[in-house]
Amino acid sequence: MKLKVFTKADCPNCPPAKAMAKKLEEKGTVVEWFNLDDEEGLSESVYFDVLSTPSLIIVDESDSEVKAWRGEVPPIEQVQKELQAK
Repeated sequence: MKLKVFTKADCPNCPPAKAMAKKLEEKGTVVEWFNLDDEEGLSESVYFDVLSTPSLIIVDESDSEVKAWRGEVPPIEQVQKELQAK
């Protein structure tokens, strides 16, 4: 399982999402970062139907969506629980 994090530079709610994802990354979670201000981030966001930032998406080994929070920052405990669920 890995966590995909979608953010934008001018997003007022993105800093807490980035901080949470960084904590998870420091604890060993694989985190992929996507900036919707650049082409790679934008194309990945289209694939995962991300219409608002911040968005956090947990994917399995085949890159299939398992759980997502679009346009919100969930509690870190909830994300950790979902990461460990499978």
